[in-house]
Amino acid sequence: MSDAAQDSALAGLRVLEICDDKGSYCGKLFADMGAEVIKLEVDATTPERLIPPFLHGTADRESSLQFLYHNTSKKSITLDFNSAQGQQRAMQLLTHCDLLLDSLPPGTLDGLNLPVSRLLGDNPALVVTSISGFGQSGPHCGFKTSDIVASALAGGMAVTGFPEDPPVRLVGSQSHVMASTMAAASSMIALYHSRETGRGQHVDISMQETMLAVTSICGVGKWLEDGIVSKRFGTSLFASVPSGTYPCSDGQIYLMVNRPLHWQTLARWVNEVTGNQEVLDPMFEGPSSARQPYRELLDIFIAELTQNYTAEAFYREAQQRHLAVTPLSTAHGIAADKHLKARDFFVDVEHDNGRHYRYPGPPYRFSATPWRIRSPAPGVGQHDDSIEALLSQAANNPDSGPPPKHKPLGNNSAQALAGLRVVEFTAGMAGPWIGRMMAHCGADVVRVESLGFPDVSRLFVPPKSPELGVQSQLSPWLTDWNAGKRCVALDLTRPEATELARRLIAESDVVIDNNGNGVLEKLGLGFEQLKKIKPGLVLLSSTGYGKFGPDSAYISWGPNLETLSGLSGLSGFPHRDCTMTQFAYPDPLAALYGLFAVMCALHYRRKSGQGQQINISQLEATVASIGAVLMEVLADDNEPEKTGNGSLYQAPHGVYRCRDDSGENDRWCAISVTTDQEWRDFCGLLQKPQWLEDPRFNSLQKRLSSRDLLDATIEQWTIER
Repeated sequence: MSDAAQDSALAGLRVLEICDDKGSYCGKLFADMGAEVIKLEVDATTPERLIPPFLHGTADRESSLQFLYHNTSKKSITLDFNSAQGQQRAMQLLTHCDLLLDSLPPGTLDGLNLPVSRLLGDNPALVVTSISGFGQSGPHCGFKTSDIVASALAGGMAVTGFPEDPPVRLVGSQSHVMASTMAAASSMIALYHSRETGRGQHVDISMQETMLAVTSICGVGKWLEDGIVSKRFGTSLFASVPSGTYPCSDGQIYLMVNRPLHWQTLARWVNEVTGNQEVLDPMFEGPSSARQPYRELLDIFIAELTQNYTAEAFYREAQQRHLAVTPLSTAHGIAADKHLKARDFFVDVEHDNGRHYRYPGPPYRFSATPWRIRSPAPGVGQHDDSIEALLSQAANNPDSGPPPKHKPLGNNSAQALAGLRVVEFTAGMAGPWIGRMMAHCGADVVRVESLGFPDVSRLFVPPKSPELGVQSQLSPWLTDWNAGKRCVALDLTRPEATELARRLIAESDVVIDNNGNGVLEKLGLGFEQLKKIKPGLVLLSSTGYGKFGPDSAYISWGPNLETLSGLSGLSGFPHRDCTMTQFAYPDPLAALYGLFAVMCALHYRRKSGQGQQINISQLEATVASIGAVLMEVLADDNEPEKTGNGSLYQAPHGVYRCRDDSGENDRWCAISVTTDQEWRDFCGLLQKPQWLEDPRFNSLQKRLSSRDLLDATIEQWTIER
């Protein structure tokens, strides 16, 4: 492998991270792509280091599996922020940084004598990215938050799970993962602008707003466009018929039909095996909306088919028939997955004690600048001496700072990505979301479509007026995911159309593709062909299973990847085998990873002149998002415990039924109590001072061991309100 291939996309970037578990995953994304990420810790009492479960069950500050996973490739330094000397040291260090990541409560930097205005005054090109529950402004900016609170407020929990169960969160603190990934992508956009203009800025990431965006297809957007309040729907999807889990002879599989041709294929298969003639009735054909009234009947027909197969046999034959079918994976199943093994997804990381552990691997793969875990998570203050040496050198030699990495100060009125052109060959959500966000930031995004094979998001029948039939221009998904773009229709089976596409790409910077593997190559638009006409091109390809591997030709949608990755099997309550969202979570997840990856590649192109190809396996991206949970099976061979809305280190922690005057009996509130002071405040709020002395509740360990009783006691209070 050449030296260029060994390079790191973000080598030369220096990041100071002041983050707890809300934002530490953001720093990991930068560090594993080659940036020097310095994690600032106040002292050895960092709460993030005490989040269970622990490696080998040893509860110490070096063994939290979540900390180990979220802090790979970083350095650690300790500073006393509350002292003038510590604040001066932080200020001095930030003059030699490109990016500050913080997840401190809004206003904390000001209180530490480190206001953003001062930081940008001393280092005008600095980007400051703040992750908080509700943003840096607004009436709720001072409110506390947590993963379960952010998930509840964004509407994601209300549509996850079964209607007879309480709303439930996803495993692995996904609101923190999403906010961190959004912060990473947004920071790279701001750094791109900083390199162009010499002007840094403050990036404000709200966990609530991030999760509202991620869940928009069944949340606020669904209400605003269609007047529908989405609900929990079990394993089925409201918008896709048929969809859900179906019984096999030895377990279950997940099936989803989204296109008319896929239904025809499935119906013929049912007929072949069971002899059912009714399933071939033309009234079932067309988009999913045509089958909505017959969902329960079709589920019976399909179950008659699936029960003739083992789950593995049905999965393989269904995929051979080009149907989106996936198994329900456990943590052990993912760790032993043959496709991931063939792709060398899991990586070996040597720890300081000389022992080696497997970690989840890359959420994206770069052709020129590979993702890499360069070191395990650091010990507290492990790099104090090296940072002190850097600061001492800078103090003794004012000219020893990093060389200029940006153009002279220029016009700051243009949007951050103004001047970039992006060409999309995309469908669904996972691809279009990348271009959508780039368009919002000023890029010229041109979407290439086909009239003969319309995007699934165009197959929209308005719920308010189903008699109108398919109305693509009314699709809230199409308009949301493609706002700000220019759209052209090309029949790429015709040579003159592909020539037009090449001419367009020759004048562009980025190509985004989420078609099946090999589609662009067959059209003469693969990366090897395109880089000849556009040196420096960045091409991102996003597919369900990735570009290579034994299952790379298989098809999937976002919900399929929830089951295949283990997300749906590890989330939810212990009595449920499969817990599904209604918002195709892997789609926005893969899109945010894709946006970060594209911006990393553009950053590398600026300093090297070299473009590259990026491949995203949406399966691997989803597995990476729950990597901290999978560390249990990878490190200790333990299947993670399904905790529903509970927590291994917080109590009370859950959702509690509230009074519902509508009669639907589906109103809930999320409560998360972390510290002893919060418990005292909580008891005061409920006017329950006796709980402070109650021997069942008067310590965290007792509250954890009496969790069910505590939850029932609290719900007696909430249900009256």
